[in-house]
Amino acid sequence: MKNSMLSIATALALLVLSGCSTPVYENQYAVSEGWRIGKVTKLVTAEEFLKTGSPRCQGMEIRPNDRFAFIQRQVTRARGHFAKVDPGTGIAVGDKVYFNAWKCDQPPIVPKVPRGAKAGQTP
Repeated sequence: MKNSMLSIATALALLVLSGCSTPVYENQYAVSEGWRIGKVTKLVTAEEFLKTGSPRCQGMEIRPNDRFAFIQRQVTRARGHFAKVDPGTGIAVGDKVYFNAWKCDQPPIVPKVPRGAKAGQTP
């Protein structure tokens, strides 16, 4: 019984400690909230985007002037994502950007990733 209680207490302590630190980019884009780094592989108009017939995010509002970036993220295999691009960002094919892989209603792609940026730990 004593060992069992000690094991539970240890497990709870580790859980609490791990919950206090989550990898983030630039102290604001938490990995635990879906933020990732990817490379822009293609920029398209709203019309071209609609032709792809993507089943994800069908409820997303798309206006004729919208532009979209197709973003590739390397994990165990290449995974493709997309995001609306704010015209003022200067995003181009080949740029590394932050994007939220979980949300369709994410803000326009956030700024380019600074050279050498890596996920860090914050309390």
